[in-house]
Amino acid sequence: MDSFRIDHVAKLTGLSKHVIRSWEKRFGILEPKRGENRYRAYDQEDVDLLIYLNEQIGQGYSIGELAAAGRGELLRRMRAAQKKDRERSSAAHDRILDDLVNSLSPFQRQQFDRRFNEAVALLPFEEVFFKILIPLQHRVGDMWADGIVGVGVEHFVTQQVRQKFMAVLNHLRTSEDGPKIVVVCPPEELHEMGAQTAAYLCALHGCHPHYLGAQLPVKELAAFCTLVHPNLVLLSASNQMSDDEAKALAREYQEQVLPNCPMWAGGQAMKTARSHFEAVGIDVLDDMDHLESRLKRIAQFLHPPTIKTDTEKSE
Repeated sequence: MDSFRIDHVAKLTGLSKHVIRSWEKRFGILEPKRGENRYRAYDQEDVDLLIYLNEQIGQGYSIGELAAAGRGELLRRMRAAQKKDRERSSAAHDRILDDLVNSLSPFQRQQFDRRFNEAVALLPFEEVFFKILIPLQHRVGDMWADGIVGVGVEHFVTQQVRQKFMAVLNHLRTSEDGPKIVVVCPPEELHEMGAQTAAYLCALHGCHPHYLGAQLPVKELAAFCTLVHPNLVLLSASNQMSDDEAKALAREYQEQVLPNCPMWAGGQAMKTARSHFEAVGIDVLDDMDHLESRLKRIAQFLHPPTIKTDTEKSE
């Protein structure tokens, strides 16, 4: 189970460290563990409970009357509220998705733009991204495969999503001390959905993503890394490769990128060719949950970048 230090809990909940410690000591409604270093370690349940309590206080309740119910009852109320919220949100997301899809066949640009912009303006972007934009691209891909829409409409939707994604990614506030992560697709990879999701998760967890998108030659990736000195390169690939193609690509990364920077990889193509990439030292992740779990503990996996100079390379 994921654990969080109090500084991270404060950021996630919007509560000060003083308030968190006070509620823990005075009311006993939190149950942090103590690590080997004696720091408090809060779990996801503690974080969710603090968020719930903060919301209830915003609705007029006092922490005293809430805490009087006890941790067990508060968790029961919190889970019931979360279930209702999920049901309401799911229904709203489905309506928006249906409206967007219906505007594509027949193609009605004004209707699509209006509903698309409303969703982005009214909902938190994290919710829009994971609950609407990603599912929308899946739905449009299925429509193209079934012959309902053409390639032009599919490209139109992809570019609309990409524009919104890039605009938000460039404005997300991240820690200045956060690690720099280059997010990129291999040379023959056209699909950016996985890379976009990965880059957004990196930003949410305090990293500085440098998003390079689709079809980047390995040589150009290596050159870019010498410019920005990233702590990590994150690959995303869904297009299947033959064994020979996977071996050759892995060797290119091994020779040109790995000497200077660690690499993680994800996507169906990378999982299928896992043995070839792991053989050269590239960590292949199982899914986005695996990535997010690592991002929460990013400092444990990374070392400062060690980009070699031209002189060092020639020695």
